[in-house]
Amino acid sequence: MPGTNLYELRRTVRSKFFWGLLAVCLFFGWNTLKTATIRGAAHTAPFSPWSFGAYLTRLLPLLGVALLFFQWNQCNEKSRRFWILTDSTPVPPGRYLLVKCAAAVTAWLLLALSVTALGIVFLTALFGGSVPVRMLLLTAALALLPSLVFLTGLGLRVGHIHSLLMFVLMAFALAAGFVPLPMKLDLYGYSFFTEYPLTLGLPDPAFSLPAGMLVSKVIFLLAGAAFLLLAICRRKKAS
Repeated sequence: MPGTNLYELRRTVRSKFFWGLLAVCLFFGWNTLKTATIRGAAHTAPFSPWSFGAYLTRLLPLLGVALLFFQWNQCNEKSRRFWILTDSTPVPPGRYLLVKCAAAVTAWLLLALSVTALGIVFLTALFGGSVPVRMLLLTAALALLPSLVFLTGLGLRVGHIHSLLMFVLMAFALAAGFVPLPMKLDLYGYSFFTEYPLTLGLPDPAFSLPAGMLVSKVIFLLAGAAFLLLAICRRKKAS
């Protein structure tokens, strides 16, 4: 099983699409840092968790599309023909599905870590020791993980209904970053990082997470996990 996992991961990261997506993410990230992050979000310092969270959530629609593309590549018609072979092996279908899912998530994490590292290096080069690196890493986890789990689970479920539906889901993932939504309904959390600091009445408030936002993030995590379990159960029944 570890060998299968490595094969799926190598197949993903060696593709020209992965490197193309990495180049696009880094280019967009660099442009965002130079034009938006450097000015600070919601009147906060450029190196504050608020500004860093706004930077990452600007990139999340693109990262979301990348994740769904990796998943589509594993459930398209060409890959479905390979399922006939995997179903005849001793490996349970649900476990093999998790292996493919882990490969897509790992490839996505490489993209996410790349843009996170780009942001931290950029800010450290400009502001040195004033950059709270540990706090920025915690902010990155808060910004990235809920959308990762939600889109992974939903993509796995939708992709195994029909691979073409993944393109509809990609459009949703992209549009979710541009449609103004209340903070608690915002999958990526851009409105939280750019609007909530303004309500605190301070020029550069310390980072804080209100209970309502915490509940919202947990709901997205649980919903994604539920979609993932549903996809695994359906895959077992289909085999």
